[in-house]
Amino acid sequence: MRHKREKTKKIAILGGPGTGKTTLCKQLDVEYSLAGYISDVCLEYARTYIARYGVPVSIFEQFLLYEGQKRRENELKHCDIIFCDNATILNYVYGLMSCDFKSDKEMYALMKLYEWAMKDLPGYEVFYIPREFACEKDGIRYQDDDYAVVVDQKIKNFLDIMNVPYMEITGDLPTRVDKMKQLIGFEQKRKPVSFCDIDAQKVLEQD
Repeated sequence: MRHKREKTKKIAILGGPGTGKTTLCKQLDVEYSLAGYISDVCLEYARTYIARYGVPVSIFEQFLLYEGQKRRENELKHCDIIFCDNATILNYVYGLMSCDFKSDKEMYALMKLYEWAMKDLPGYEVFYIPREFACEKDGIRYQDDDYAVVVDQKIKNFLDIMNVPYMEITGDLPTRVDKMKQLIGFEQKRKPVSFCDIDAQKVLEQD
């Protein structure tokens, strides 16, 4: 009898712009891939959107960003585990920052973003990355450090107020990677390949 493959584990690494989320995602992907997992990185769709259309200024654009992020995650559903440097639940947070609370239409849009966020939330294992290091502006996600700090706080407030289960990950990159491997779970599914093994294989092939 054929066993059904377990559902893809989605690791959401959240925090404001420039906190090292993407770097951490990529390093974890390397670690898990080398250990034998079918692993990948799901990069933030908003960066692609902003590079093409500019910074979103309307709450209604958050629906486009939601659909783009959702599509990227679904494209990786064949994986054992994916590392996301964003999550669909954050479209509600960004919606809060652009909503005109005097507009009935925008309040309704915000309510729908909240509804979708709560629906998607159980599908993620959430980790929060605080701002610990100086970062360089990339001209895509934010305009200045003050805005980045506001985003940090909005995300943290959302996680706390909504009682979202999450773990805060601090330290340099190797420390962050080790902490997350312990919390997520990590087993060596195949023997690591060394350069000696590769060289020996080449010799055998030549013979």
